[in-house]
Amino acid sequence: MNQTPYTFQDTDAFKSTEQLIIKGRYFATMVSDDFNTFEPKKRNIHKILNIKNKLLVPELLAVKRERMSKSLFAFFRGTADVMHYDLASHSDSAIKVLIGGDAHLGNFGFYGSSEGQLLFDMNDFDEAHLGYWEYDLKRFLVSALLVARSHSFEETDIQEFLLGVVHTYFDTLKHMTKISEMKRFILPNTLQNITEIFGNLKDNEEYFQNSFEKMITKSIKKAQRSNSKLVIEKYTILNEKGERRFEENKPVTQHITKEDFDSLVKGYNEYKEKQKSDVRLFLEDFNIIDVVRHSVGVGSVGTLCYLILLQDLDKNYLVLQAKQALPIYNVEGLYSDKKVSQGQNIVDSQLILQSASDPFLGAFDTDKYSFYMRQFKDMKSSINLDKLDYASFEDYVTVCVILLARAHSHSPNYPLIIGFGAEYQDLDNSLMNFANSYAKQVEYDYDSFKKELENKN
Repeated sequence: MNQTPYTFQDTDAFKSTEQLIIKGRYFATMVSDDFNTFEPKKRNIHKILNIKNKLLVPELLAVKRERMSKSLFAFFRGTADVMHYDLASHSDSAIKVLIGGDAHLGNFGFYGSSEGQLLFDMNDFDEAHLGYWEYDLKRFLVSALLVARSHSFEETDIQEFLLGVVHTYFDTLKHMTKISEMKRFILPNTLQNITEIFGNLKDNEEYFQNSFEKMITKSIKKAQRSNSKLVIEKYTILNEKGERRFEENKPVTQHITKEDFDSLVKGYNEYKEKQKSDVRLFLEDFNIIDVVRHSVGVGSVGTLCYLILLQDLDKNYLVLQAKQALPIYNVEGLYSDKKVSQGQNIVDSQLILQSASDPFLGAFDTDKYSFYMRQFKDMKSSINLDKLDYASFEDYVTVCVILLARAHSHSPNYPLIIGFGAEYQDLDNSLMNFANSYAKQVEYDYDSFKKELENKN
């Protein structure tokens, strides 16, 4: 019986890397001619959005729409479901690996490892599943296009650079075949290790180190300040009894009913029992003293997301986040496997796709919902995409696509992708044709979204 959380194609006979590359070449010969095309069209985007909106907290939908309306890229961030909807009826490579499912530029960032190292990696896995590798790369390219155009960078420079980004993705996958299995498994994505990989790929490590460190200096400082102490100062107050409690800011942050509180306490105890012995022992010293519903991000607004305040006998505090795991979008419906906890699926995906993960990562299910748990804001930070100049944009995108390829390389059948890329003629232009067309679709959808909001107002 297979004890791993996923079953990967073409690994049952323990094929070698070379055999998988050859098989990947075969997949490229079988792909449909419209793999590289997409026909943008005007449509009522709310009909697609409302399929999943029905699962969200109604009173938070206005907050979600307001955040999505800020810009074209903010809208794109909040519509992973829409792109899944479009790609589900589009020609695919037939090669499935474990994907992030929402690999846009904003979903990479800093976080702390269990050893206290500052890492930079993919950091959102709500949409993670076994899917076609190009879903991640296409979403990544579209996001890069939207960010670049928001800065009014020269269009010819953008197009030429992103063609090179596709090559970097495949070069990284090839580089991963030269690294030992053990090193690929345990090597964390510290800034030093990322710089080393970049140097091996681009033969320009010194320049990159100077450029990237300059770009991320402010973000590093922010990440290093982002700890439990800062969270306590920002999100909690002392009440009239001198007790530490979360501060409300309705509807974004508010306390919950006793029924929901009891349900979460039960779920937390289940989560704790499934943790590794060291984490479980550490948590034994803490008790839950407060819980609030707290909305974060853009695409996640409307899901049930809770902050849990824990305190030990010496009044040390820890804040954990319990986030609802929603079903994955599939064509015109929602896919969920009744035999598998979606919260556990997100945890499994994160553990596989990231080079190292939050020590408090875990999952639990209540009677109605599935959740995953993590530490709230521990050394977490991200690059401010609005502040990038063109040189910084190029470096940032290059780093992120290297990390995306590395994440895909954790699937044992990833050499299939290398073979596909080697055989498919002019793949870089094909993927950019799709990205340019889909960026136009995002513009159409954003216009539809804003018009509907104006009509409601």
